[in-house]
Amino acid sequence: MLINELNAFTHSEMGRIFATIIAIIVTMLLLKVIQRRAAVTTLPGTELAHRRGNFVLLKNLVLLASLIVIGTIWASKIAGAALSLAAVAGAMLIVSKEFLSNLLGTAFLTVSRLYRVGDFIEIDGISGRVIDTDLLATTLSEAQDGSQMTSRTVAMPHSLLLVKPVRNLTATGAFVVNLLKVSADANEDLIALEEILLSAANEVCKPWLAEADTHLKLIETRELMDLPSATPRVIMQLNCAREAILSLRYTCRPNDRVKVEQAILRRYIAKRACRQHKPLSAAA
Repeated sequence: MLINELNAFTHSEMGRIFATIIAIIVTMLLLKVIQRRAAVTTLPGTELAHRRGNFVLLKNLVLLASLIVIGTIWASKIAGAALSLAAVAGAMLIVSKEFLSNLLGTAFLTVSRLYRVGDFIEIDGISGRVIDTDLLATTLSEAQDGSQMTSRTVAMPHSLLLVKPVRNLTATGAFVVNLLKVSADANEDLIALEEILLSAANEVCKPWLAEADTHLKLIETRELMDLPSATPRVIMQLNCAREAILSLRYTCRPNDRVKVEQAILRRYIAKRACRQHKPLSAAA
């Protein structure tokens, strides 16, 4: 008798509502537990990004499972309402064009794996580090001039992935190759400036050059890519008769990009100033 009453209750409107509320509460509790386990700020940058990626994956899996459970609970009602929904399906497709584009962009992202949580990307003039992805959008921690991170976040709809090119600045993983451009007067001793810039870069990057070179060669072999060596190099460009550009290529860890760039610049400025004052000291 009790079993029959429980069976009747689970198939009633009140039973479905009760089961839906329980499913929502369980989902919220699971998300809270996952978020609490992921909220660790004392980990190194690479481990923190890995944990953040696992959190996003688990979050999306829990939400998907919750939708499946709720859909199963209301399956008979949904099937009964399907015929009435068919009348407005055409209008819904027109209204939800952007929604469908975002879903297609999500499918494209899943298949192509353009980026992951923790990667530094640039798309449509927006750059930043990926901190979250869902079915419709990617959330970036915004970066501005000099790759400086701000306190703002940007939600980028996945429909952009279908029409805009994406630059993944950290596609090589543990070590990335960056460019630092330094301007100089075309009448200066450019060869000497090149030596100063290379010296500054070698001094800053020396601790990880061997490890970075091994890593890049491994990526070349595994991904069949042609990557530069980790050793710093300088390319000179004469944009006009008055200005020259020294483009320094150097390698560092993704999270140290700004710090390394600033260290190289400061050493370059100090060495350049020291060189300019040497003739004066000799003359004195």
